[in-house]
Amino acid sequence: MSSHSRGRVALRWTQGDAVTGKSKDEKKKTELINMRKTMVQSKTIQYVLFTLALSLLFACGKTSVEIDESTYEPKIVINGYLYPDKRPTRIFITRNFPVGATIDKEKIALADADVSITDLSDGSVHPLVFNGAFGFFESPESNWRIAYEQSYRLQVNATIDGQALSAASTTTVPGPGLQIDLAHSVYGDLYYRQKDGNGNLISPRVAYRQSPDAAFYLLSVAGLDASVESFIYENPVGTDIRKAMERGANIEDFQYRAKWTRPENRQGDLSVIEVNWYMIWFYGRYRLVLYAGDRNFYHFYNTHKRVQEPDGNLHQPLFDIEGDGIGVFGSAVTDTVYLNILKKP
Repeated sequence: MSSHSRGRVALRWTQGDAVTGKSKDEKKKTELINMRKTMVQSKTIQYVLFTLALSLLFACGKTSVEIDESTYEPKIVINGYLYPDKRPTRIFITRNFPVGATIDKEKIALADADVSITDLSDGSVHPLVFNGAFGFFESPESNWRIAYEQSYRLQVNATIDGQALSAASTTTVPGPGLQIDLAHSVYGDLYYRQKDGNGNLISPRVAYRQSPDAAFYLLSVAGLDASVESFIYENPVGTDIRKAMERGANIEDFQYRAKWTRPENRQGDLSVIEVNWYMIWFYGRYRLVLYAGDRNFYHFYNTHKRVQEPDGNLHQPLFDIEGDGIGVFGSAVTDTVYLNILKKP
């Protein structure tokens, strides 16, 4: 829904209450963590494919944990989301590995796992099949669609390192209602750090109507034309992507951004998430996908990287998975709008 105007003017609203970005520490642990940024339309949501075993030695008040082979426990790693009116697909079922182990890429996905989704509204069981070309499980039923406000239970049985493991998780899809209000959003064509007649910055923003029972709202911001050439070198902090890449960064560190808020962020019928200019690093097109996520999605997104408190105490992420599993099985309602950042004349 691109606009050809120089940004659509929106009412002033309270912005989202937190900003999340991609942690640079993740690259130092690539043998343990593989971040995927694929969630249906956009490759913007990060989720863990490899992680440390859950049996870490947690020490109250200490700022480190001791990890060796004795702490490793094989786990089924689940990464999947359901969307209403969509066929279940991109359900990643993988495994974890011991610290320091050499990882065989061919053994990451649990291709032989027994995976199914039960529709709890009628008890029907829907087996999933493995898509070897892309490494995920999906429903072979072309006519099966996920419904709003229904609960679905994922069941996984697999063998890892000779051990028979099982994991399960239930998600309840939020209700219909999520809709981006274009009349009160700022989207379409906008000059970088554009100002109004009073000299105030005009920031991109997404105004929206909420979905019932959503636990939180996440706005993903994906630069579709991200490159070294399209990078905004005249940014206020003086960042140069070429120098950053020499230090080990890559384009994706700047290309993908996300921001979330709670349902309480609301004024009248509308809520607003503002896209701060420090989230914009490239000229060109951006895809802004708004997610109304369920509780599982909310718990995972906000805890899977935040395992240590400021005082040093360590805790496990919230996985909402029963049995021998870690990761996330969630659901969300989505809507999309596009932005185009132009160079100033």
